[in-house]
Amino acid sequence: MKLYVMRHAEAVDGSDTMRDEWRYLTEKGRTAAKAISSSIAKYGPKPRLTITSPLTRAVQTAEIVGGKACRRNVIVASELLLPGAAIEDLVAFLKKNREAKRIILVGHEPQLGTIVATLLGCRGAAITLKKAACVALDFDPDKDGKPAGFLWYLAPGKKRTTSFKKAFL
Repeated sequence: MKLYVMRHAEAVDGSDTMRDEWRYLTEKGRTAAKAISSSIAKYGPKPRLTITSPLTRAVQTAEIVGGKACRRNVIVASELLLPGAAIEDLVAFLKKNREAKRIILVGHEPQLGTIVATLLGCRGAAITLKKAACVALDFDPDKDGKPAGFLWYLAPGKKRTTSFKKAFL
């Protein structure tokens, strides 16, 4: 299964009157999400299932990505991608939905970095995705321990890298 892990794009700052869950994408964030979405479609098979955090900035990013995904792409908001949600529950969900074959997760840091580290068997590693960045993994739902292999990393304004070390170390 191809698994894309994408952090939401740049959003407005929170404030006393702007609750965190209401924060929405800036124009710069929308532009970055569109550019990364086009690249995802260019570099690999297009996602068929988009799973997003239900927070506004993640849903908006997922909708932009969904516009470049395959025409049968489905977008689902899930509490599994809320900040602080259990990584094990998300991995179990991915294993149950293996028939999707191409899934993109849209969420938040530090959870996404932890998901990537866990799937690559690098528990405890400090992996951080930049805003609107995407990691592509080859995920085998039948494997335990290290169920994924690194394919590439793409961040706004940068060239795609196929080296895990160059991307995160």
